Amino acid sequence: MNLGINPKLLVIVLIGLLTVVARPASADDGCSVKQLAGSWIFATSIGRQALGAPFPADKDITAIGTMNIKRNGTLSGTFDVTVQDFAFLPGVAYSGEIIVNPDCTGTISFQTSVGSVRTDSIAVLSRREIIAMSQDPLNLWTYQVRRIAANLKDRRNDD
Repeated sequence: MNLGINPKLLVIVLIGLLTVVARPASADDGCSVKQLAGSWIFATSIGRQALGAPFPADKDITAIGTMNIKRNGTLSGTFDVTVQDFAFLPGVAYSGEIIVNPDCTGTISFQTSVGSVRTDSIAVLSRREIIAMSQDPLNLWTYQVRRIAANLKDRRNDD
């Protein structure tokens, strides 16, 4: 059956649509902290997360929390964390900074209210999603961060 559609034109239209739909945050715009300002929520990835001292060896850890990013790169939030057969720590506060490079990579550095200090590598997948991993070889874990309010103009926590 011939529908009278030019195959070359159809291929060009499909490629154009895929380019627009699949365009990552880093495309031509680059990334910046200002684009990420707002309220976020994060959770550790499913699976074994390795912890160093003072935590017991070979135990799983899970964490979930909030992250508020300001346009100047400062961040703060709280999280709950459970270490298998060891402890549940609710409402652990933290503060620090986020650095975002134009290629959508960067770091999050922070200190918690229980005294731990860390730096994590990040990759900005879109203006609504970040993935991250610990840079500490004794504390191996990954997590996903997602924007709470998908509307970029929602800057309730933006000073």
